[in-house]
Amino acid sequence: MKAISKIIFALLAVVCCAVAFIGIYAMHILHGGKQPSGMHTSVLTDINAVADPRKVFPNVHRMNILCMGIDDNWTDSDVVFTHNARTDTLFMLSLDFDKQKACMLSIPRDSYVPIAGTEKKDKINAAYATGGPARCEYTVRDLLGVMPDHYILLNIDATKHMVDALGGVDVNVEHAMDYDDNWGHLHVHLRPGLQHLNGDQAVAFARFRHPNHGTTYEDGDERRIYRQHVLMRAMIDEIKQWQSWDKIGFLVNTALENVRTDMSRDQLLALANIFKTVSQEDITAASLTGQDSMAGNASVFLLDDNTPLYVRWLLQGDDSAERELTAVIIKNGTSNSQLMTTAFDTLSSVGYHVVQEPSSVSVAQTSVIDSGVPDLHGAAQIAACLGLPNAPVVRKPVQTNHRGWARPPTVTVMLGSDFATARQ
Repeated sequence: MKAISKIIFALLAVVCCAVAFIGIYAMHILHGGKQPSGMHTSVLTDINAVADPRKVFPNVHRMNILCMGIDDNWTDSDVVFTHNARTDTLFMLSLDFDKQKACMLSIPRDSYVPIAGTEKKDKINAAYATGGPARCEYTVRDLLGVMPDHYILLNIDATKHMVDALGGVDVNVEHAMDYDDNWGHLHVHLRPGLQHLNGDQAVAFARFRHPNHGTTYEDGDERRIYRQHVLMRAMIDEIKQWQSWDKIGFLVNTALENVRTDMSRDQLLALANIFKTVSQEDITAASLTGQDSMAGNASVFLLDDNTPLYVRWLLQGDDSAERELTAVIIKNGTSNSQLMTTAFDTLSSVGYHVVQEPSSVSVAQTSVIDSGVPDLHGAAQIAACLGLPNAPVVRKPVQTNHRGWARPPTVTVMLGSDFATARQ
C-alpha cells in the first residue's frame, strides 16, 4: 500500500469564502436587495441568525482557530481512505474582533516538536494521525502557548467544489508549473500570467511542490503555502463581485458541507457578518521560521527561538513583539558618526531591533521609509522617538520575502543634519 500525500489548501479558502459570501449577501438583503425566489429556508434562517452577530460571541475580542487540512491516502486498488491521515497544512487563524483584522500563522508540517499525550518528539503532522483534532490542538498549544478556541478540518475536494461553484477564479501564476503524478491523481500544467482557473486547476495551483524535471522557483512547502493564501484571496475577491444571488443556497451549502468543525453553523455565519468588510490589506500571513535538519533518518524542520515573538505579534496583537520583530535600519546621511551611535542607542533602549548600514548620500532632512509595519503609525512613532515628529514618512506596500511570506516589518531611517539639531 502506498500513501500519497495530497497537499491541502481548502481549510482557509472554503471557510473564509463561506463566511465572506454570507456576510456580503446579508448586507445585500439588509440594504434592500431583492431576495431570490426559491431561496432555501435554511439559508434564510442563516441570514437572520447573522443580523446581530456579536450576540453570538458576547465579550469576545479575539478568537484563534486552528485550521487543519488532512491528506488522503490511497490503497493499492486506488481507493481513497483517511485513516491515520496526517495534516499537510496547519494554520492558526487569529481574528481580531475589535480591529477587524485577520492574521494567519503557519506551522510548517515537518516542525519537530513534542507530541501531546506521548513521550516523544515527531513531525507535528503526526499529531492528528495519532490522536485526531484534540491531540493536534494540544500539541499546538504546547508549541505556541495558545490554546485554540476552535478548530476547522477539511480536505482538498472542498476547494475544487467551491471554485467551481463560483465559476472559477482569477489568479496570477508567477512561474510555469508542470508536474504529473498519476498515482496521486495530480496533474499540474500552468503557464505564467493572469488566468481564470477552474476547480481542478485551482487545486493544482495550490498543491504544486516540484516539477517533473529539475527545479523551479515554486519548489517547496513554503511557496506552496504562499500560493494557498493567494488562491484564498482570489476566491474572496470573486465572492465580493458575485451577482448570481439565486445560487446562494447552493454555494453556501457547498462551503459548509465540506467543513468539519466544533463551531456551530450560527457561529460560522456570525463570523461572516463580523468580518464581511475585511480586505486583503487587513490580512497578515506569516510562517514560523527555522532550519531543515535531520532526526535519525527523518528530514525535519527545527523551529527558531523567535516563535514566541510571532505568537505575540500575530495571535495576541502585542505591540511590543512587533517592535522586537521590527528591524530598524539606520543610515547616516551626515559626516557626524556620533549621530549613528545616538540613534542606535535611542531606539534599542525602547525595544527595537536596530541595524546600522553605511550610506554615501548626504541629506539635510531625516526621512523614514516604512516597509510593512502593521501599525500605520509605527514608522512615525520611530521618528518621534528620535525627536523628529515631523520627519517625512514614505509607506511602501507590504513586502514579502522570496517564499511569499510577509517579512517582519522593516523601517529604514536616513539620518539628516536636522537630527543633530534636534538633539541639542
